[in-house]
Amino acid sequence: MGGSRDSLENYSNNLSPEVVQGAIEGDRAAQQQVLEAVYDYVRRLLYRLVGPGSDLEDLQQVVLMRVVTSLPTWRQESALTTWVGGICVHVARDHLRRKKVRSVVSTVEPTDRALMNRSGSQDVHREAETREQLAACHQALEQLSPAQRTAFVLHVVEGYSVDEVAQMMEAARSTTRMRLYYGRKKFAKAMARQADEAGDRSAA
Repeated sequence: MGGSRDSLENYSNNLSPEVVQGAIEGDRAAQQQVLEAVYDYVRRLLYRLVGPGSDLEDLQQVVLMRVVTSLPTWRQESALTTWVGGICVHVARDHLRRKKVRSVVSTVEPTDRALMNRSGSQDVHREAETREQLAACHQALEQLSPAQRTAFVLHVVEGYSVDEVAQMMEAARSTTRMRLYYGRKKFAKAMARQADEAGDRSAA
């Protein structure tokens, strides 16, 4: 499920050392190439971290601005995915802390909807099922604390290692493992409850 991270790694591997260094030194053309490399990754990761909503575009712009302004501080000791992902984590965490728990509607991220629509109108039932599954996942994620949700998404969905998640969240490894443990339990319990409720509705 770590497609967005993989695509960024493939793209960033094509960024020459000269482009990276130029971006760090403030070359606008080089910075634009870096932004193009991270654009889709930032959107998808934020969507997974905070869920669907009209404020996704604003959060993405905040992250991209921070990428540009923080490039001079990037020492390249970590991969581009880890560094940019860390910025996404900070922005998403601040947003989730400010945001009250909200109900999740059956909203599908634009890129997900585009993928579903490729199959054609004859698969409308499959599209509806996929939309319901996505909504169920977001509803389950709402049951996790912001820290648990972030750790869960980074590790389980994006495929980062526990050590990488700890680095991105600026937390101890033991703390990260604990967040993952309770996050998995809450997510599984929420999904099971939704499945039971769906079964009851079908039987009614």
